[in-house]
Amino acid sequence: MVDLNGVSKAEATLFNINTFAYDPAVGSLGFHCDRERDGAWGMNPTASFVCGLVWNGCSGNGFVWDSATDTIKLMPTKYFFKPTRANGISNDGTVVAGWNDDYNGWRQGCVWVKNSSGNYIATVLTNGLATPAKLSEASAVSGNGVWVTGLGRSDLEGGAPWRWSAATGYQSLGAQPVPGVGGATATNADGSKILCFMGVAAAIGEGYIWIQGRGYVALEAYAAEFGVTMPEGVRLALPLSISADELTITGTARGPFGTSPFVLDLHPSAGSCLADLNGDNTVNGADLGKLLGDWGQATASDIDNSGVVDGADLGVLLGAWGNCP
Repeated sequence: MVDLNGVSKAEATLFNINTFAYDPAVGSLGFHCDRERDGAWGMNPTASFVCGLVWNGCSGNGFVWDSATDTIKLMPTKYFFKPTRANGISNDGTVVAGWNDDYNGWRQGCVWVKNSSGNYIATVLTNGLATPAKLSEASAVSGNGVWVTGLGRSDLEGGAPWRWSAATGYQSLGAQPVPGVGGATATNADGSKILCFMGVAAAIGEGYIWIQGRGYVALEAYAAEFGVTMPEGVRLALPLSISADELTITGTARGPFGTSPFVLDLHPSAGSCLADLNGDNTVNGADLGKLLGDWGQATASDIDNSGVVDGADLGVLLGAWGNCP
């Protein structure tokens, strides 16, 4: 254990995998009721915003830490004196997803949006019907801040995971391939791909990716579409994160070895048809349309892995036009 605050209390921090060093930048409000001052639950890709739960006296509050100002902002509650927690945050730090305990102690999904004054305004989530049902806790926010995803509940749409936007309200991700309560754990930049677990949480469930217009795909089958074959008996049971380019997925797997963290690398190998963005074994107008739609973003259309879809990627695509070798 590294005692960064000098009082042997757990505190949110950053760990640099390149320098193998801790950075105590996040800090806390200085309060603790037991062994923890605060805990980090999410951050944006550049680590300029970190979110989680901080102790304010003996009250648990969701928080956002902003590296630009080195300040912590608290996520307000919609239920007087009930705790909140922030689980995920958009790339620009303006949209936060998490939960707000109701008066029965049930973790209701909540979204906080930063206003022009720099304060976060809370909205507790329901399914939007005339007699509304509360949505369970929200787990993640798409990078663009449009979509929030979360955990299902047994008495709503068969326990299906869901996504929500200010424009559409609640959307079930559809009937699950595995019975039980499912949950969404992470999403890509625009909310069109969502990682989920089905059946039972943790490593004894089943991992899926939900794709807009396609539905649920078992992670092992999804990996096979990229030429990755799972060892016998290995299940990618609990996916937890997806990279900006959508080609790296991490989580917890189970197999003959028991349970283990996993990193699923879907990047094309040398000599593969890199410009075939939709996987139909041909580089054509469909791939061109996808690339242009992703222009300026860090997605799977970033063929040369420069960090952004730009003219260099367009050149590679046009040079590979036609059937894949």
